[in-house]
This record gives sequence, C-alpha cells and structure tokens, in this order.
Amino acid sequence: MIWFTADWHLDHYNIIRYCDRPFRNAHEMNGALLLNALEVVGPNDTLYVLGDFAFGRDVYDAYAAALNWHCQTVFLRGNHDAKQADTDGLAAEMKHNKRRYYLCHYPWSTWRPNTVMLHGHSHGNHLPPNADSRLRMRFDVGVDTVWDGRRYYPVSVEQVEAKIHGTADIHDRHE
Repeated sequence: MIWFTADWHLDHYNIIRYCDRPFRNAHEMNGALLLNALEVVGPNDTLYVLGDFAFGRDVYDAYAAALNWHCQTVFLRGNHDAKQADTDGLAAEMKHNKRRYYLCHYPWSTWRPNTVMLHGHSHGNHLPPNADSRLRMRFDVGVDTVWDGRRYYPVSVEQVEAKIHGTADIHDRHE
C-alpha cells in the first residue's frame, strides 16, 4: 500500500502551540507520530514524507532510519527540514490506478491537468478558493489535517481516492 504524510516537525517544540497539538512536549509528539506511522504502515508499504520531517539533523537521521527499517520511504524536502538532511528531492510523481499524482511539500496553485496534488505545509488550514477546477484535486496530507476523523497518522492512497470519488468528506477540517 502507498501512504503519505508531512509536517511532523520532530523536535520543533513551538509547533505544538502553533498547531494546537495535544502533546505536552516535543519528545511525546515525536514518539506518538512515529508510533502512529508504524501502526498503519506495513513492511511492504511505501511511505512518502512530504517535507518538514525534523528540525535537527540527528533527530532527522534517527527517525528516518526507524521508518526506513520498517518500510520503503521517500523523503521530500520541506522548508523546515534539517539543512543537511538526505532527501529524495523537492517533488515526486507517481501513478496509482491510472491516475497521476504530484507530491510536494508546497501546495501549488496550478499544476499539470488531470493530476492529483498532494502536499503538506498548510497544517490543515484550507487554502483560499480559486477558479481553477484542479484545486478539487489538491489535498493536504500533513499530520494536522483530519482524515477519516483522525489526525497525526499517515494517509493512504485509498483515502485520497475515496475523497476524489466523493465517498469521503472532502472538507475534513482541522479540529
């Protein structure tokens, strides 16, 4: 299975206050995010991490190693990642069920037609509406966004497909 996540901000204690996360400190947040990912992502799965994974290089490397040990991971760079962090670039493309996906930390306002854009960066805050109909194919997969009634977990490609097909609430809100 294919999974997506973004905006963990490991060891970034201010993010708890900025995003009203329910953790007492960065250590508790770091552990909860890792455990949640390991709970749903399996050893034969691929997890795309769409940026802002961790502030410090040591923390980045340690948690990336834990994820890499558990599943195949693809790390894309975000604006708050450790400066020397090993990433797989700024963006990636993939296909699933004959549908194209563009993956990036940033929520672009335009992109290739007939392509789903998955991003982080906006922390569950809905972006201003735009006349471009492709915006209905843009989804925030960051941990602060509510998917199927919960936050702080990776999002599966099946969850994204359900939103595209209208079988899930397309307007899940930050609770």
